[in-house]
Amino acid sequence: MSGPRWRGDNGKRTTFAEGFTLIEAIIFMLILGIIAMSALPYLHSGLEDSKLSGAASEVTVALEYAQLAAMTTGKQTSVTIDAAADAVLVERYKINGDILSGASEMSQSDVESGSTVTVSHPTKRGEDYNIVFANEDRLNGVDIVSAVFGAGNSVTFDATGGPSNGGTVTLALGSRQVTITVDSLSGRVTSSD
Repeated sequence: MSGPRWRGDNGKRTTFAEGFTLIEAIIFMLILGIIAMSALPYLHSGLEDSKLSGAASEVTVALEYAQLAAMTTGKQTSVTIDAAADAVLVERYKINGDILSGASEMSQSDVESGSTVTVSHPTKRGEDYNIVFANEDRLNGVDIVSAVFGAGNSVTFDATGGPSNGGTVTLALGSRQVTITVDSLSGRVTSSD
């Protein structure tokens, strides 16, 4: 037998197809919609947490990368955190003179009159290491509330990895905040909610 059999009005056996009626399907969809609407705030909160965590990771990686680049190249490398533009920029100091030109010494003016150049992004070939949160979908909406390193908004790492100043960067999204700290002695980067 393949389903319930009933006797119809004419006395013959009749088979009804198994399934849902239109009313049952509509009620099911309404219940499913109500459940989905009640879960929406949790999904939105999770998305905000993910954006804030991603932004904190970006700032932490920029600081750690600058420190590592300074130690491996022997050139001062700095990170500037621009709170007004919600941007992170990594730059390296470039000496104007050429030490490989055969001269036994470089003049002090060549060393002191150097300039900074933007470092290439380590994972985005051909792009400068300049992250603007508004231009990144995964970071859009995250606000750099403050960046304080000594008297300014940048920290420079020397050839030993030591920072010019310790400091903090505070990021916010909605009601949540994350603070990233650079230790003034070791340059160690930590973050806390």
